Order: sequence, then structure tokens, then C-alpha cells
Amino acid sequence: MLDVPLSKVIKRDIILMKPKDTVSSAARAMTKDNSNAVVVVDEGEPVGIVSERDILREVVSKKRKPSEVTLESIMTSPVVTISSGKMIRDASELITQEKIRNLVVMDEGIPVAIITPRDILSLSFEEWRFEPEDSVIATPHPEGGICEICGTYTSALKLVNGQFVCDDCKEIMEEENY
Repeated sequence: MLDVPLSKVIKRDIILMKPKDTVSSAARAMTKDNSNAVVVVDEGEPVGIVSERDILREVVSKKRKPSEVTLESIMTSPVVTISSGKMIRDASELITQEKIRNLVVMDEGIPVAIITPRDILSLSFEEWRFEPEDSVIATPHPEGGICEICGTYTSALKLVNGQFVCDDCKEIMEEENY
């Protein structure tokens, strides 16, 4: 399944917003479309991305008013993109290499979708297989995967209190004695 073009599996629904739009308008759009991020565009070009995590870190945790905060002030930039003609494997490698949670898929210079580590994991699940002669499930290499706490893809998961977590979440769990 990892050698299938992104164009065959992506859902072509994406929220595009302008740099001067407010966080409150982005949050409403994200809620309405059940999306975890918006792509900020300027003259059709992606210039940033704002995720739920950005809103929590830069607005909610700092007690800022969402209606007064612009997307350009909290967006992650530059945007990492990939062509819709590339393979799922390429997207997975780029997400890992760039250490990102949202990869913008482009089709003929236009942003058409966002693919996340979770999306790739759900597609990769089809590659897992049951081995009846061994009565075990054969899975991809166990070190890499998605953190069960923050949703980040990492190449080095740690098992802490029955959960597979990234290094950052492991430190937080140890500090807070989870």
C-alpha cells in the first residue's frame, strides 16, 4: 500500500485561509469540516499552516483572544509540500525527515489535501498480515510509529505505562509521574 500514489488515496478536502484571517474563524472552519489544520495561502501559494496544536500553544495557553489573533502570527512556515503524484512511502519519509505532523499535498501547484502520520498509519495497516502458522501478527518495524499521547510520528517510540510515546511525551510523563 505504501507504493500507491497519493492522488489515489487522498481526500481532496482542505481549508484554505488568508494570513490576516483570525484564529476564531479558522477554529470555526476546522470544527465544521472536522479538520485538524488549515493551510494559509497568499495569492494561491501556501505560506503557512495552522493546526489545532498551534492554536492551543499560541492562543489558548497564553490566554489570547482568538478573534484578535491572526493566522500569520501563529502559523508554521515555510510549508512542507509534496506532489500528489508521489507515493505514500515518499510522504511517510518526508514527514519523518522534516519532523512534521501535517504535509500539504499539491496538485499542479494548488494545495489539495493534508496528509498526516495518522493517515499513513491507517493506510499502512492494510500491509499488516496474519500469520496463521505462527499465530502472531507480523507488523512493521516496532521502533517507529505515532505517539499515543500527542499524535507525532517518530522513528523511536518508547513504551511507557503501556503506551507507545515519543521522547517529549516520555519526559513529560516521567516529570508528572504518570
